[in-house]
Amino acid sequence: MRFLIVSMFALMLSACVQTPTQNTQVVDDRPGLAFELSSSAAEGYELKVDGVSYGRVGQYLAGENRLRIIDGSHLVELENNGDVVFTQKVYLGAGSNRILKVGNYE
Repeated sequence: MRFLIVSMFALMLSACVQTPTQNTQVVDDRPGLAFELSSSAAEGYELKVDGVSYGRVGQYLAGENRLRIIDGSHLVELENNGDVVFTQKVYLGAGSNRILKVGNYE
């Protein structure tokens, strides 16, 4: 009987032990690139960064969304119907955000 009571007591004590926990957070410090457009027609321009297409520039408007890329120097181009209408070389450091102002090049 004594063994039963001691084992029940040990079981109850071990049930109260909380295992250690660990929280891990990952910070996304990639630089961001956003655009300020002078007209709604410019939203349809195709965005290319270092020759890679990222879709319409209207997806990356300042205050709404930004394109996350790796830090370093990049060549930003906007194309309208296959013609390059805007080109700018930018340097983006870790954690920085840049807003490029784009006009209407119709």
